[in-house]
Amino acid sequence: DYMDTASPPPVDPSQIPNQPARWPKILGIISITLGILGFLQCAVAPVSLMFVDSQMEMLKDQGADPEKVETYLSEIKSLSMLSSVALGVVAILLLVGGILILRKKKSAPIVLQVWSVLKILVGGYFTFRSTSLSRLQMEITMESASLGGGKEAEMVQTITTYATYGGLIFGILWIAALPVFFLIWVTRETVKSEISKW
Repeated sequence: DYMDTASPPPVDPSQIPNQPARWPKILGIISITLGILGFLQCAVAPVSLMFVDSQMEMLKDQGADPEKVETYLSEIKSLSMLSSVALGVVAILLLVGGILILRKKKSAPIVLQVWSVLKILVGGYFTFRSTSLSRLQMEITMESASLGGGKEAEMVQTITTYATYGGLIFGILWIAALPVFFLIWVTRETVKSEISKW
């Protein structure tokens, strides 16, 4: 007698239970976590202005231009308050999007797409403004350190300029990373198919 070595009959795919997609839970948790952290950061940002005040007063005592110091303080306070409100709203939108994903609501992709666009636009704008203020801050610091002219000041200015624009580019790329990912992710056919079942 020969042993029966025949392969088992193929399993009907319709009989295999569908495994739930894992990405809604993963993206939901990530969105909620980043949304909470972003909101908390915006909430405590104005507190840092107290340290900026004391720092600028010290630089003014060391010889920095009082007019530039006052201009910087005025602009940094205005920018800090405005960015805290705007980016705080954006953070709440991400938090809501994360909750909607976890609950598998069909409105979740729309909320995250709106968040992605706003994050790029609003975040990019405030990053650019912060970069401009950073250059003014460096000018004030150089004046207080008696680097008003000469080759040494020119070299410091050149290094600062490259560092500033490098920081600007990196900042925009960092801000756009997750929004671009979401914009691409929700347009995938497998993702749209999953969302259509919610």
